[in-house]
Amino acid sequence: MLKYLILFLIGASLLACSSHLNVSVSKTPLQFDSTEQDELSRFIAPFKDSMDRAMNQVLAESSISMEVGRPSSLLGNWASDALFVNQTRSVKMSEPIFCLLNTGGIRSSIGKGPVTLGDIFRIMPFENGVVWLRLPISSLEKIQNYLLQIGGEPISNASMTNGKLMVNGVNEATQFFWVITTDYLANGGDRMDFFQDAVERFDKKTLLRDVFIEEAKTQKNLIVSSEKRIQ
Repeated sequence: MLKYLILFLIGASLLACSSHLNVSVSKTPLQFDSTEQDELSRFIAPFKDSMDRAMNQVLAESSISMEVGRPSSLLGNWASDALFVNQTRSVKMSEPIFCLLNTGGIRSSIGKGPVTLGDIFRIMPFENGVVWLRLPISSLEKIQNYLLQIGGEPISNASMTNGKLMVNGVNEATQFFWVITTDYLANGGDRMDFFQDAVERFDKKTLLRDVFIEEAKTQKNLIVSSEKRIQ
């Protein structure tokens, strides 16, 4: 019986990162005697060691410690820039485009020195996908007002000074612009209701975490911007 229980626990733990798995857990704690606890520890150890080795894989180096915060921050700049660069590297757009993320979605920090796979999982533990949204120019003021109200969020290819949001490429003739963000925010998360104005939406079927991993590997030494994008 214990063997089958252990196999279930291992399977559940390995699948726990999937957004499609729903596991119901009894409120009554499981009780094991000392022999069963020893057997459980021995059985789990190889899986834990394998996971630890994977999470300790070094992807890049960081020359400085980075944290996320408002109105702007080093980690917020890195995250939004990584997404923007990754998604526009081989794309030529005829309309302005910028990246908007949320401070609350970045759940940890990056320390000075080696940056591991585990570090990226800690800053982005969610299964958030990348989304492109095409919005009418009238929505830009709504985003501006939101950023003023909330106190700032990570942005790339844009800045806000004295309450005015400026996106590179926007001019008097601009009718539409694009925002690269996550499915959580595109669906109205964190009260970003302005995304419901979108006239086009493309879900890229790419996880934001995978973008961060790819860009960390590409950069090798994380490209850090200290620009105060919202002030």
